[in-house]
Amino acid sequence: MSNTIPSASQWGSPTASKRALLIHGLNSSSHTFHRVASMLAAKGYLVVAPNLLAHALRTPGADFRVQTLADDLLPYLQAAEYDIVMGHSMGGSVVLSLLKYLPKTRPTSVVLIDSSVELTAEQLAVLTAGRIHDVRLTPEDHMSLNPLWTRQDAIWRSLGSQIARQTNFNDHRNGNTPWSFSHLFADKPAAVSLTALIADPRSNSNGSSKLETIAKFEDVRAVIVPNASHWIQNEFPEVIVEEALRNIEE
Repeated sequence: MSNTIPSASQWGSPTASKRALLIHGLNSSSHTFHRVASMLAAKGYLVVAPNLLAHALRTPGADFRVQTLADDLLPYLQAAEYDIVMGHSMGGSVVLSLLKYLPKTRPTSVVLIDSSVELTAEQLAVLTAGRIHDVRLTPEDHMSLNPLWTRQDAIWRSLGSQIARQTNFNDHRNGNTPWSFSHLFADKPAAVSLTALIADPRSNSNGSSKLETIAKFEDVRAVIVPNASHWIQNEFPEVIVEEALRNIEE
């Protein structure tokens, strides 16, 4: 575990009484959440989005296990308590690995954003091949392929891919074989409300399998986001914010 606070982006007032911790996915960076973070900051939250090990020019940890990525973020949980914790894609698996460290009695809203918590070897191979291709895409390419994205979304996506290590996909895939994290739902404290947002199965080949996995857990709320791709935070950030706040307000 790190002895210092890892690098991060921050939105909102440091004196805010409410806090949110946002964790990005593989070959991305903290700024993938720029729209979600701005919305939460406008609602009075201090938003902190760390950069994971081996991302955004950070050096790798001792290994590429998701638990290692999660343990690196423990200084954040030791320094403050968070009302909202969310993770996109692999960041959702990092969040699941942090569940055991969340307060046992303090209500916390946890949101997984289109996270694959179970993948077969075949699904992982297909996913890795597609993500490796993404590294070569320019902001213009991303905007052409994703009409709901803003130019800023496309720039941050392109930059996150380009400044990550070239072997990141294979390293993290090989470091987490089999890709299986659903057992971590058992670590959820009773005070935690957990929602899994899932991309529209019509636009995401693994959407149906994600829903099938989440449906096995009665205390996890599954929400399909119509017309959304894997990048829900770029296309429907307001849905993410609404669902995160719903858990707190209920």
